Amino acid sequence: MSTTTTINTPITKSTKLSNFINYRLRIISKDTSNNRNYIGTLLAFDNHLNLVLSDVEEIRMTKKSIHALRSGTNNEGTVKPTFDKRSLGLIILRGDQIVSLSIESPPPLDVKSRLGLGANKLKKGKGVVKPIRNPVSVRAKVANQNLQGPSLRK
Repeated sequence: MSTTTTINTPITKSTKLSNFINYRLRIISKDTSNNRNYIGTLLAFDNHLNLVLSDVEEIRMTKKSIHALRSGTNNEGTVKPTFDKRSLGLIILRGDQIVSLSIESPPPLDVKSRLGLGANKLKKGKGVVKPIRNPVSVRAKVANQNLQGPSLRK
């Protein structure tokens, strides 16, 4: 399902979860009926191990696949589980639902090196910035004065 990568950070008894902020993690949840896994970038955590993850993909085994595994065979005579993937985006995963954490990949490069901003690699464009004549808040006030309807005066 995933490729194994070597991580340069040694994991010892003194390793803390705060060392893995911005790492891509695989989390196995307690939901035993669907065998859900989440892969996402760790943004934050708290004392209860509640995790804030970004760019999350949920991977779960399909019900047909679970039934085929329980019965021991499927149509072809071999058992091959099938997985559904869906993108969730930003989530908060409750700490009591987490069974296991594993490192999927180290954090990406810093933003400047990813975008090529380091040594003037990007050239300036012809863009022009002009302020608007009437701010949006002024337009809204003028529009509200021209509304028609019943008066709420007593």
